[in-house]
Amino acid sequence: METNNNTPFKAEDVNWDELSGIGIRKDDLEHSGELDTLLSGNKTNVIPLSLILLGVDVVMDATLQLVRKGDSPLLEITGIQPAA
Repeated sequence: METNNNTPFKAEDVNWDELSGIGIRKDDLEHSGELDTLLSGNKTNVIPLSLILLGVDVVMDATLQLVRKGDSPLLEITGIQPAA
């Protein structure tokens, strides 16, 4: 899965401790089936997030995508606006 040579990102290159600190956990992504999508550099399906940012709880639906920032992977979170 993560050791596949054609995936642009490796799970061990992602700072899971930092992401866990804001509420994004590797195990949750694995269980939802989105970890492989994330490691391939593609956007995940819409997933519910409950993030803790600067002491504020943020509950939102979003897609996640890993992009390169220098040599390191950077997680982009794109919030989905609820349908009117």
